[in-house]
Amino acid sequence: MSSNMMKSSGKSFDWDEPVIDQYYSIIHPTFPFLPHSKQRLRLRLSHASSRVREAVLQALYCAVRSNPASTLMPTGPFESRGVAELAFAAQYEDPSSRSIADNLIYLQTLIFLILEADNRGPAAIKGQFGPPRALWLGAAIGLAYNLRLHYGNAGSKSSDNDNDDSDEKLGRRAWWTLVVLDRWNAVSTSSPLHIPDSSVVLMQEDQSLLGIAAYQITRLSMILGHLAENLTSSDQAVSTSASGAAFVSRLLRGELERFRESVDGILGSLNLVHIAYWHVKLLFLRLNDATEPSQLIGPATRIAVILNSGQTPITPLSYHFAALAILTLVDLLEYGETRIEAEKGVMHIAEALEKRRGVSTREDSTGWDRTIKDFISRRTSRANSGGTTNAGKHPLPHGNLQHLAELAVGESAGGGGPGTSGMSSESRNPVIDAHMLQKYGYLGCLVL
Repeated sequence: MSSNMMKSSGKSFDWDEPVIDQYYSIIHPTFPFLPHSKQRLRLRLSHASSRVREAVLQALYCAVRSNPASTLMPTGPFESRGVAELAFAAQYEDPSSRSIADNLIYLQTLIFLILEADNRGPAAIKGQFGPPRALWLGAAIGLAYNLRLHYGNAGSKSSDNDNDDSDEKLGRRAWWTLVVLDRWNAVSTSSPLHIPDSSVVLMQEDQSLLGIAAYQITRLSMILGHLAENLTSSDQAVSTSASGAAFVSRLLRGELERFRESVDGILGSLNLVHIAYWHVKLLFLRLNDATEPSQLIGPATRIAVILNSGQTPITPLSYHFAALAILTLVDLLEYGETRIEAEKGVMHIAEALEKRRGVSTREDSTGWDRTIKDFISRRTSRANSGGTTNAGKHPLPHGNLQHLAELAVGESAGGGGPGTSGMSSESRNPVIDAHMLQKYGYLGCLVL
């Protein structure tokens, strides 16, 4: 690890400049829970206790280097063990024995451990190679409640409220980061929310606190929270055939439409917000068993096209977009009316992965980017084996993802030409239906 020794206020500590820079380019635009500048971060760390300073820096390095978008040497699955041990030990301490600034740094450490677990993909859900992601999420939210961050402040309100990186504002940004992470975790894995709506009140001034993109992502996440609550409340919560569910469905559709109207003028210029909107819309449609294939193809292909754009930033949420889109596009290959557009969408996602665009990947990755690649590879394996799945027996060749995508979409052609299908859409059922998505979430379905 290339690092230099930082000296400030008489204290010295390791500071890895390239890793810090990549945090600010990859993570901070979506989850701005650290100070907005490196200078402010250095100052805060110089005043922190050595224990929490070491923990947050090591957690930051692990979260950044394990991200597939990072151009730095990646970390292995056990390199976060040291910081995990520090984080576990700190949970036995009374938060009131630490200053508010140290408590916030400890909370930031836990958030980095959530993001690092995210980067490990399915292994982090199952608890392989370390604690599961849900453990870090629960610990972080528990500490945030203890610090009363759900009331909108991080302790005593000082006179530096004009400082964008005051304790109060850092605490609020950390709280909103947890709210967003909680809601995306819930809908992607079909898990109950940790933070109820009663603890979530987004105010207009939060837009300047978070920045426009992160603020709009937070607004969308509120809608996801309502969807998640219905998703886990009953077996047919969003299905229009369930009692009262048509009313719930209309409410959710109305929420999403009001959001679209409010950001209509900026959607084209903010690809992150644009793709997140289509992701939420696609998920809502997928969970409604009255949705026709023709209603799914538009949102799914829009996500694929935006991911494949060189203007789309790579974010900690990118794998969510790609996962739901590829699941849907593969389903839509089975229908004659949507097959041609679905083929194009699959190829867009394959190209985005190959060229490290809106969803980045690297060959040594074991995270969700690799899982999406392997999902396409499994489709190819079935085609090559006459319908028998050989998942895991045919590793994805380097630099050949687009060819595999061509084979995968070709499997559904049944020997016919483009746009043909072995049976009509009326006689087919989706490969992954609303029930499977509700039971496992779209990330869970990806590894079934």
